[in-house]
Amino acid sequence: MHKVIVVLAALAAAGVSIGLAAPTWAATQLHEDGTGFVTAADARAALGWDDETLQANAASLEFVAETESVTEISWECVKPGTAEVLTRRTDLVITETRGIASTPSTLWWRTVVGFRLEGFDGRGASSAVPEGPAPHSCPDPSWVLVPESSRSAEQKGEPVLAAVHAGVQHPVPVALPVPVG
Repeated sequence: MHKVIVVLAALAAAGVSIGLAAPTWAATQLHEDGTGFVTAADARAALGWDDETLQANAASLEFVAETESVTEISWECVKPGTAEVLTRRTDLVITETRGIASTPSTLWWRTVVGFRLEGFDGRGASSAVPEGPAPHSCPDPSWVLVPESSRSAEQKGEPVLAAVHAGVQHPVPVALPVPVG
């Protein structure tokens, strides 16, 4: 009997120390390759669900990463016979959405505690939307494009993780990586 109490005390002590240790899934994270973890709390917050709704719908959730990049294109037009130079600009906004394979992460009694992100699964879509005049165009035929005046610069955004339910994307907050060193 004494041995049973000692074993139970040791297990209880181990359980307490495990409870105090921060698990690897303590924060929602998305890595460059589409792997990571989404906590149940962050999924509930993104979807506006209570725990019961999350538990009932966990298997139907999907995750995507959406990245937006903007390519700024600028060029100059000159009006022949004058000193007038007009700088023009357009932005090309490219949105790329990539599907992420995921599996609900559960405790042994099947309570969903989060979702393991297993990498990009090949599903995806992209769109490009110009914002401004057509590249290398001048306001009217009396203006001429200045040769070699074209410049471009790309600004790539960080991926935004979203939970998808019933075809609607819900942004999920992601912890920023902690710098090492």
